[in-house]
Amino acid sequence: MKIRKYYVRDMKEGLLRIREDLGPEAVIIQSRKVRLKGLKGFFAPRKMEITAAVENNSRFKEQQTPYGIELGEKIQEELGQLRVVVNRLLARESLPGEIRERERAELEHWRQQLQQQGLFDELIDELIEEIKQSLLGEVQLTEEVIGLILHNKLRKRLKTAPEKSSSIQVLIGPTGVGKTTTLAKMAVRYALYQGEKVGIITIDHYRIGAVEQLRTYADITGLPLEVVMTPKELLQAIEKLSYCQRILIDTAGRSTLNLAHIQELANYLGHLPPAEIFMVISATTKARDLKLICNNFRCMNYNRLIFTKLDETDSFGILLNGVYLTGLPVIYLSTGQNVPDDICLADKDKISSLILGEEE
Repeated sequence: MKIRKYYVRDMKEGLLRIREDLGPEAVIIQSRKVRLKGLKGFFAPRKMEITAAVENNSRFKEQQTPYGIELGEKIQEELGQLRVVVNRLLARESLPGEIRERERAELEHWRQQLQQQGLFDELIDELIEEIKQSLLGEVQLTEEVIGLILHNKLRKRLKTAPEKSSSIQVLIGPTGVGKTTTLAKMAVRYALYQGEKVGIITIDHYRIGAVEQLRTYADITGLPLEVVMTPKELLQAIEKLSYCQRILIDTAGRSTLNLAHIQELANYLGHLPPAEIFMVISATTKARDLKLICNNFRCMNYNRLIFTKLDETDSFGILLNGVYLTGLPVIYLSTGQNVPDDICLADKDKISSLILGEEE
């Protein structure tokens, strides 16, 4: 039997190295986080030490006759089947159908991590139950293995989408989530980075300074700006900017509980041509409030999500909660106030890592 130790950044890298070095039959005996020896190791991040082993079957390969080769392969196959049976029996121990106590503790650790990230309780229950049902007795559920599995499951549940070339894009959402700043970032991104002709319309004539803020951005970038007061003027402004490849529409923030004001804004959008309507949500929003926002703004027929203020929280479960509630893709993430730099396309791996605490 060959036994080797590997020092890697994480379990994913370790599994790749073990497979390349020892082959697919290798099994992990132990894994732990250690600090490498020496001064350099003291200041460097801790590494993961993985001990792996594989049966040494070279005696079978040495048999040159076809009969010997066939016998070696048969014995190797039977040993592999026996190993699977033994591992399953050890995993179940004396309580068939139940997770071992140590694995139960690891699952609880990850449950608490997901709770701290603000995921809905029902969503956490679904994720943990999936791991129990699908992997019980198949692998040793260490902290690292569960983390890898959760990362993959979160990634599958998240939804993202590429930028569209839609000519009309509307930003809606509650007060104070950063719609105007986000719109300015998008406008500059399209105009300067993608070379598109961009026009801006605002119907946010309620908030003091909102028009002036957008006018400042428009003057700096040289983008045309139209201010409208009625649904009829909105259609006229769209016609006036018809030469633009994209028209971005800023709207007034509405209190989540003021259904009359939300409906008033919906009346503006009801006569629009087909458009991308982005629901803009702050990453600092509480789970209970998120449900109210998604339900009460539904009359606006929003079809995309943007999350802002990721720089103001260390809890990112709301990004998956939003997809879970609406079934809609996240398109952009806003990470600060700088225009146009602090915005990026949403990425499933990035979001999963944030939720699992894998990125700082």
